Amino acid sequence: MKHSFLFDLDAKYIVIFLFFAMLLAINIGYRFGIKKTKTDSDNSGILSSLLGLLALILAFTFGMAGSRYENRKTSLIDEANSIGTVILRTDTYPDSLKNAFKKDLAIYLNSRIAYFESDRDEEKINQAIGQSGKASESLWNRASICSKDKDLFLPSNMMIPALNSMFDDATTANMAYNSNVPEPIVYLLLFFSIIISFYIGYSSGFKKKIDRFYILGFCLLTSVVIYITLDLDRPRRGSINTENEMLLFNDLKSSL
Repeated sequence: MKHSFLFDLDAKYIVIFLFFAMLLAINIGYRFGIKKTKTDSDNSGILSSLLGLLALILAFTFGMAGSRYENRKTSLIDEANSIGTVILRTDTYPDSLKNAFKKDLAIYLNSRIAYFESDRDEEKINQAIGQSGKASESLWNRASICSKDKDLFLPSNMMIPALNSMFDDATTANMAYNSNVPEPIVYLLLFFSIIISFYIGYSSGFKKKIDRFYILGFCLLTSVVIYITLDLDRPRRGSINTENEMLLFNDLKSSL
């Protein structure tokens, strides 16, 4: 599991720091700007360009986080469908083999659910990966042995591709869960928000007038959008999660 100072820090603490840092930057910028005389040029055009650039970076980062969130949802649906297909194809085997397959599938399914619901507990995550690996090996070995039996050739010919698809979808889901917006882009967004705040304060100081309601709204809304962006990019915590997709996995238990 990924570890870094920014990623390990809760999103709400990052955003609270950002909000007050932006207010402080505006205050500092205002103190610099108020010292300027009217003979100095008005840089409001440059400020508009900088605000446009901030909006672009916000949209770009939000889009990256959103696409990763959608990929996670899609990968979970695909994996749940693949597991469901394997469960259905166990019915093509005699009862003794069908029960053996379903026993391993129950272990595999529970381990996959545990993997996604382990939050940031590395011990539980590693344990779930180990259990799913053992169950996968058992399923594959049994299907391989059955494929050599001419009486079981037809069901094995259907089972082996289904198992391949299930394992591939599990790998895709794991990668989707561990995929995040590159940290340099997040740092750029945070740093740029503070710098833009400084120039907003500077421009207000130059005009000898500051609109506190506008300033507060700008800082608050920017912080909220960044919080949502960070929350989208952190699948193992936060308010935006894949809870609905996980219901598909839990529904599969009734088939075993």
